[in-house]
Amino acid sequence: MEFSGPQAFVLLVTMLVLFLIIKLLEPLRDAEEPPYIEPTIPLVGHAIGLLQRKYDYYTDLGNANKLPIFTLALPGMPKNRVYIINSSNLVLAIEKLPKKLSFWFVQAIFTVGMAGLSKRTAQVLQDNILGTEDRPSLFMDGMMEFHKYLKPGEALDRMTRLSTSSLADSIERQFVGKNTTKSIELWAWVHKEMATAITRGAYGPQNPYDDPEIREAFSALETNVVGLISFPFPKWTAATAYKGRTKLVNAFRRYHISNGIQGASAYIQGSGNIASQHKLPILDKARLDAVGGHAILANTIPTAFWTLYHIFSDQSLLEEVRDAVKPLVSSKEMEHGNWKHEIDITKIREIPILKSVLYESLRHYGSGTGTRIVVEDTLLEDRYKLKKGTFIFMPNMLYHQNREIWGDDVDSFNAHRFSTGKHYNSGAFRGFGGGANLCPGRFFAMNEIFACCAMMVLRFDLRPSRGAGREWRHPGTDGSNMSLLVNPPKETVYADVIEKPGWALGEWIFKL
Repeated sequence: MEFSGPQAFVLLVTMLVLFLIIKLLEPLRDAEEPPYIEPTIPLVGHAIGLLQRKYDYYTDLGNANKLPIFTLALPGMPKNRVYIINSSNLVLAIEKLPKKLSFWFVQAIFTVGMAGLSKRTAQVLQDNILGTEDRPSLFMDGMMEFHKYLKPGEALDRMTRLSTSSLADSIERQFVGKNTTKSIELWAWVHKEMATAITRGAYGPQNPYDDPEIREAFSALETNVVGLISFPFPKWTAATAYKGRTKLVNAFRRYHISNGIQGASAYIQGSGNIASQHKLPILDKARLDAVGGHAILANTIPTAFWTLYHIFSDQSLLEEVRDAVKPLVSSKEMEHGNWKHEIDITKIREIPILKSVLYESLRHYGSGTGTRIVVEDTLLEDRYKLKKGTFIFMPNMLYHQNREIWGDDVDSFNAHRFSTGKHYNSGAFRGFGGGANLCPGRFFAMNEIFACCAMMVLRFDLRPSRGAGREWRHPGTDGSNMSLLVNPPKETVYADVIEKPGWALGEWIFKL
């Protein structure tokens, strides 16, 4: 084919423009950086892979290349690149450098986008993040409050008492003394009960999540948290999540105006006090609270679902858990033949098999990615140069699905995996993060999940109410939401809730 003069000129200009675009978007490479893995399609191949495969794309690359760390050119990301950690040992090395390879900077950036903070509050939140300079740090003050009130102690105990009491009352109303079998959709039921109970413990009597519309707004927000953070014009590009966030913000604005925070937990009151000290307006306080549910609910709810599902869908495991919980219950007959049952949550959470099922749920269904940003040029392990401003991704699936670490049954759910006494390094298990960024809310989350499991296994049987032969069928996992660390079920699970004679009736009290 021959080209005329004008055609040849247009073709030449087009090729030159494409070349310049590629050069502009291609990161400046350094020979000391981790090796680059080239995309199958220049410039956009990795982005396409992530859109199509989500977190599985990291696993594909990690398994194919067997490098401890590698670099992906990703136009649009800071510095047009990301570093992927493929080795659990390097995860531990990164955790030793929390100020140079920082999650806190990432958290501040994500909070601004997720909450839609005003320009002034965004600047305050991102100023002096590490608190190392001689001026106030909203971010670090807030983090200190989280750790202060969410660690084991009276503040956490009060939250747990309120939450478990709310959960026990709800279960009582729904299932006890009805003389009939009630069918539930397990995911919807767990979502409602855990969301309501946990937030009741946090926000107190005026808890906005008591309103079903607010719980629905939270679910809408959760559909596209990544879109709120990443996309331009989220009102249109992440419309469902944006509308959900708006409804949540309005609810929490009313909560603050009515002084509902006075009945809240020490954790929420402390956060509110810090916000006031830094002169945040009520609207920004409401914005922060609106997205605070993501921290305490987003991964707790699917973990609770899978823990309950695996216990009740395996009869031998169910009996094992029941036998472990029963001795911890103190029962006393009261007036008029009523019974009072007391159970100590501090003892429940130390039951090896129950703890193992929860941890295995986090491992088996855990996806998500630990994220850091390189605050200053860093030589990792005296070998890999990490350049300032670049993101580091630590995909949990690369470690949770590593056959060399977990053995030949890595792809199976093994309820006893964490009760055998075998030690796994913290770089291999990322259920709660690690190092300086270990999840501060893990104790509260586990308390609620264990309390729910203890109540349900002793008081009820759950039997599948739909499906071939009414047998438990695994619902599969939905890995489409990249903002979650634990995948929810893909399909619905319907179950009949049946009272167990001798245990269902009576008052249940959880003590600490």
